[in-house]
Amino acid sequence: MRLREESINDIELISYESQKDNLPLKKLYLSWLNDSSVTESIASPQLNSRKNMSFIEESFIRFTKKDCKGFFIYHVPEKIFIGTSKLDSISFHNLSAWDGIMIGDKSFQGKGIAPKVYKILLSYAFNNLKLERINSGCNSNNIAMIKTFLHIGYTQEGCLRKADNIAGIFSDHLYFGILKEEFYKKNHMNLVIEN
Repeated sequence: MRLREESINDIELISYESQKDNLPLKKLYLSWLNDSSVTESIASPQLNSRKNMSFIEESFIRFTKKDCKGFFIYHVPEKIFIGTSKLDSISFHNLSAWDGIMIGDKSFQGKGIAPKVYKILLSYAFNNLKLERINSGCNSNNIAMIKTFLHIGYTQEGCLRKADNIAGIFSDHLYFGILKEEFYKKNHMNLVIEN
């Protein structure tokens, strides 16, 4: 499955499911996860340890289950994969999920990719999965991510003080949420899904 937005010409989200036999992509994904300069700001102990190919295979299993939709970020002009995004812990009872993003190719960090990815991902969550709420979070020092959340229409809903240990330094973890009506009030989307 491929997700794209008519007004966003340079980014597509391509499902993990469709890439399950793409060994070069799996190796690229592993290289992103083993680069601490890519994963450190995510502040996840699980991501900030050395990975092997079995971790990648487990990720593919996880991100293709009913309660998790994983996507690779594809940069159309360069014809390359540059990162990942996900909807995780999807609850069809509460109509909610947790989102996530990782720009693995460092040459694309700081280039305005994250807001485009979030617009496509949330349009899919609210339109196709019929969710009502998306939850998210980031480290308080991740200014670019905070700006992205606010730009898309998220509201900061909480702060866990000194919850993240990044390279031995403790800092706060911020939590954000966005409701379907808030997203559509701020973002006008026309999602295209191709199989």
